[in-house]
Amino acid sequence: MKILIAVPTYETISPDTFKSIYGLDPCGHQCVFDFVRGYDCATARNNIAQEAQDEKADYVLMVDNDITLLPDTLKNLLEDAKEVCLGYYAHRNSANVYDGKTSVCRIGEFNYTQQLPSIELVRLKENGVHKIQIHGGGMGCALIKTDVFRKLEYPWFDWVNYKDRGILSEDLYFCEQCNNAGIKIYTDTRVGCGHLFRHVQWPAS
Repeated sequence: MKILIAVPTYETISPDTFKSIYGLDPCGHQCVFDFVRGYDCATARNNIAQEAQDEKADYVLMVDNDITLLPDTLKNLLEDAKEVCLGYYAHRNSANVYDGKTSVCRIGEFNYTQQLPSIELVRLKENGVHKIQIHGGGMGCALIKTDVFRKLEYPWFDWVNYKDRGILSEDLYFCEQCNNAGIKIYTDTRVGCGHLFRHVQWPAS
């Protein structure tokens, strides 16, 4: 199986992010790496999605340039493979991904008013529950089956500005596209990631 691991960025890649990608267990699969620099995030993600199709990759793993991964991230995301499976991480101003206060993925309707705290994901992991369906979430660590992009209309990622001045970010826009197309989104309770620049937090083993 071929997996494109790609970083969407208009900046540079953190050395810690690159090191964690380099340290991923490929699980015997063919993994190729690329990064798209110099564009806004939505454009970069769209370019990566197109590259995954052009390169005939089975999956694409998108990793933001300030996210760090554990070595078994790819292994866990691929287990009981889903079309879209997300890792989770604390916001930059949170000291710990397991602080119990950080909201890491969304389970509500379109307005995303309901959020799932990280402490609940930890409890689920401890009880042996690994893949849970969610409405959507941030895509700092996102494994997507390439066929998903063929089921959705372009652009796959986009920013939406509403008249009330509300904004739908490019990652949640993609999640809405998936929900509308009946494509289920999951998160893996074992895939807690570090978020750099203010704090680096590694999940508990």
